[in-house]
Amino acid sequence: MHRMNGFDALFIYDESPNEPQHTIKVAMLGRGNPSFDSVKQAVRTRLAQLPALRWKALRVPFDLHHPVWVEATRLDLDHHVRRLGIPAPGGRRELCEVISEIASVPLDPRRPLWELWLLEGYEGAKLVAVAKISHALADGESTRELLERALSDDAAPSDRNLAARFAPATAMPAPGKGRLVADALRDLARDAFVELPRLLSTLHHALRRRRREGPAQRPPNPFRAPRHAFGGPLSRRRVFCFTTVGLADARRVKAAFGATITEVVLATVAGAARRYLAEHAGLPSDPILGSIAASTRTEAQRGTFGNRLTQRFLRLPTHLADPVERLLAAREQAAIAKRDIASLSGTQLEQWIAALPPFLVKRLGPTMRLVGRLTGVSGGVMVTSVAGPRKPLRAGPMPVENFISVGHMKYVAGLNVTVWSYAANLNFAIYACREAVPDAWRIADAIDESFAELAKAAEAERSRAA
Repeated sequence: MHRMNGFDALFIYDESPNEPQHTIKVAMLGRGNPSFDSVKQAVRTRLAQLPALRWKALRVPFDLHHPVWVEATRLDLDHHVRRLGIPAPGGRRELCEVISEIASVPLDPRRPLWELWLLEGYEGAKLVAVAKISHALADGESTRELLERALSDDAAPSDRNLAARFAPATAMPAPGKGRLVADALRDLARDAFVELPRLLSTLHHALRRRRREGPAQRPPNPFRAPRHAFGGPLSRRRVFCFTTVGLADARRVKAAFGATITEVVLATVAGAARRYLAEHAGLPSDPILGSIAASTRTEAQRGTFGNRLTQRFLRLPTHLADPVERLLAAREQAAIAKRDIASLSGTQLEQWIAALPPFLVKRLGPTMRLVGRLTGVSGGVMVTSVAGPRKPLRAGPMPVENFISVGHMKYVAGLNVTVWSYAANLNFAIYACREAVPDAWRIADAIDESFAELAKAAEAERSRAA
């Protein structure tokens, strides 16, 4: 048993039919015909190495403190591992429609917070495995480690060190109410007298660094951002789709302009959002609000579950028609976000949330939604860029041909674009509220068009330099 911090618990508190707090992972497998029972048996075997998939969230009486993770004494694989057929003709659109329906349904809070769906009939006879995992369990980096452990047959030396940090199966009975209350009081005292003073001390030094910066070096004020079609409030219906570009092509764009992959991603998403909003008569003259996530996970925290990340608002350069100008603007915005994260090192908002008591953390979601309704703030486009597995993986006898991941929806942000690399692919996953973005496939097509513009500009830049 161990307690969630406030940031992980926020995903439990915010869970609702309109805002299910899970992420979606999609493994596209090669041709094969394993029996469904053999798949369940393979999952059962791997659970010994994946302790987080055996945990369930247990609320403390009166929410005196944040929930604790306890190990389920019984895991019903018939509930957690399921299968569906993809409607004919079994192409990418039919696949994404099935995934959209899976993503629209919250996880059962009484059970370990994950599901694995085996979708049959993709492109004729291929299988697609879709994992639905609560964000309270893992962020992008820890999900990648979980994935590599789940699909790796031979552990490398570094992986063996990582495995040593995973607790063995214990199947301890859930603690009683008396122990939950006693542990909650003890942990509240520790937070009040140890964690909060430490954060206050760190904040003092961070604010001294921050005062040396001018307003232009700070992230944008979300209350001054233009309104646009991607804003909430969120409905219950989700839509998922994806598109893929070559990672080598993205690296050529990166090299031509001295950018990073994340900056190429931001410029590509900005170009796609510009096209979509212009076609829907809603392109503001100023840059729209975006946000980017960054990992704060230290080497000592590698191999642990939960969330170690922070997020920054930025000006997504949708106001610029030229793709190179968009990339340069994205680079500037990424630099501002990086400086801000560095200047507040050790005292990010998410780290404060992690140390706050439940009665404050629980009010964050309702407050954000109320502020959004009262002020008309349009949620930013959430962009996440994660370096996924570099080498192709296998699921038993079948190769994993591609792997796609997407995050969650939050408050008044109706569009999430999650970019994961996998082997030679750079995958753009679009996850949206269907009410805010009724034509998500147009965004996927616009991403292809926007990236093609950058690739063409990079080729021209290389020719000019030569």
